[in-house]
Amino acid sequence: MDAQLKSPLLVKSPFKAILSFSIPLIVGDFCQQLYNAIDSIIAGRFIGTTALASLGSASPIMNIIIFLLIGFAMGSGVIMSRHFGEKNYDTLKKVMGSALAIGIVFTLVLSAFSIGLSRPFLKLLNTQDSLIGGADNYLKIVFAGAIFTYLYNFYCFAVRAVGDSYTPLLFLFASVIINAILDVLFVVVFKWGIEGTALATVLAQMLSSVLCILYTNKKFELLRLKRSDLKVDKKIVWEITSYSLSMSIQQVFVYVGRLAIQGLVNTYPENVVAGVNSGTRLDALLQTPMRGYTNALTTYTAQNLGAKKYKRVVEGYKASWVMVAIVGVLSTLVTVFLAESMVKLFDSNLEVILAGKGYLVAIGWGYLLMCIIVQSQAVFKGIGMLKTFVVSTLISILFRIGLSYLFEHFWGLDGMFWAPTASWIVGSSYCLIAMLVAYRKILLPLSRIENDCDISDIIDAEEPE
Repeated sequence: MDAQLKSPLLVKSPFKAILSFSIPLIVGDFCQQLYNAIDSIIAGRFIGTTALASLGSASPIMNIIIFLLIGFAMGSGVIMSRHFGEKNYDTLKKVMGSALAIGIVFTLVLSAFSIGLSRPFLKLLNTQDSLIGGADNYLKIVFAGAIFTYLYNFYCFAVRAVGDSYTPLLFLFASVIINAILDVLFVVVFKWGIEGTALATVLAQMLSSVLCILYTNKKFELLRLKRSDLKVDKKIVWEITSYSLSMSIQQVFVYVGRLAIQGLVNTYPENVVAGVNSGTRLDALLQTPMRGYTNALTTYTAQNLGAKKYKRVVEGYKASWVMVAIVGVLSTLVTVFLAESMVKLFDSNLEVILAGKGYLVAIGWGYLLMCIIVQSQAVFKGIGMLKTFVVSTLISILFRIGLSYLFEHFWGLDGMFWAPTASWIVGSSYCLIAMLVAYRKILLPLSRIENDCDISDIIDAEEPE
């Protein structure tokens, strides 16, 4: 068996294992967010505020589709992590082949659907006439290249499932640099406008996906697929679809909430739309440390669960509280004190800066609550509590939408900015209660049972409703 298949998540101390595995995920997520941030900076500085506002109108629609695909790939990765922990390599390869075949078809169909409906969606969101043309063109180009986004993320999650979180990062570094170079070339030199930023992103994603696939096939024999492997195994279809669709639905819930709020933002002047777009870009960047850490926590939990190292699952959850406290507090401090300086990177217009700063500061005060939510969800995913995972997301999103419209009605734009933090109060309360029940009824019993015990019945029976 290949030496690289000895995953550090199964042998290192829980805190060190999760932290070391999470570092490349955090950096990678940060680089991934830079794609959109660079597009916005180039658009705001070299095309104009209208282009920046157009990107703001397009972003929620784009993110729903992109993160739907990422969620599908993520679900497959969790299953592969568990089978890797079990040393059930034959099943792992069957899962990979089936998931890749299903995912490619799913991506192509979704891309065609999204291209056809991008303009109607923009109109549905009250997008101003001056912004629709640019936003629609941007979306169509990005959706046409969505297959590269799916392939890159699918192979990243496959490689991470066998314990390598560093390799995909190298390819992402290269693609981010190329994206920035192409942005400057297409927009500043060739004057292709907002369409140039979209084309730069697609070409950079194409490069990263090709490099990741070539490296994976060369380095990991276990993950090397032949044409005969690209078939759907009916015996494992349900496992793939249940996990992948749960992850995809969770991603969709998050961005449907933002999409609904974007419809409210679009009723404000163009400068406000541009400012909120700057704030949301920065918000996504600031959340990368906790997202990366909790993705590592999910893989850690799934691998150790598969290897029947149940005490390590509990120890990993306890250790994750250190990161929750550190990241939550630091993210808030950075946001509150540096918000204005960060927003100025996107646009020098005073109205844009004030709107972006107002959004960012308000949402920054809730980062500790957000960390609690994603930490709990990471464990829910890792041990298979999919119902609780989806419900926790749904609660946060529904409250975020409802409170956004309610607060905006009574307190205007500033009120709407505070709605996410208020919704996280509700979401984190649910997660803490559900996690307390899961800890007492699932995690603690797991740490005491024998290694050869079947735990699936325990989880199914005790999962909080």
